[in-house]
Amino acid sequence: MNKRTFLRTLLWITVLASAALIFWFSAQDATVSNDTSGTFVRFIFGLFPSFRHMLPAAQDELIESVMFVARKCAHFCIYAFLGFWLMHLVRQYRKERSLFITVALSMAYAVTDEIHQYFVPGRSCHPRDVCIDTLGALTGTLVALLFAFIWQKLRKLWDGAK
Repeated sequence: MNKRTFLRTLLWITVLASAALIFWFSAQDATVSNDTSGTFVRFIFGLFPSFRHMLPAAQDELIESVMFVARKCAHFCIYAFLGFWLMHLVRQYRKERSLFITVALSMAYAVTDEIHQYFVPGRSCHPRDVCIDTLGALTGTLVALLFAFIWQKLRKLWDGAK
């Protein structure tokens, strides 16, 4: 297997694993999803001494107050991850219009993800989440383009130094 084929295979695996992870999170019913989010938020807040000194009821109230934002940030971040790797994959096959293709594919997956959630007990389908997911994917895509640009410049500098 040559270097290019190996890279493409690795990128395909990463993109498919990202999509599978998104599907897995979306397949969790409302109770499991809320518990997962709550555990993560509690862990993050637990890093701060002031939170650890709060009464348990006050901790629970604080966690509940930020759960919505935490869940939307999770949507954004996981789709940014997908967009980042999908952009690198798309650029392996086509450089021109890769931004459009990547964002369109990410948005299409976000739509199917929300439709999937409609059928999961306690979950719902929200166009707002499609927008958040798409913005996350766009952000990941732009970061991937920035990385590719920097990498190209560094390679030119390195090749010129030989």
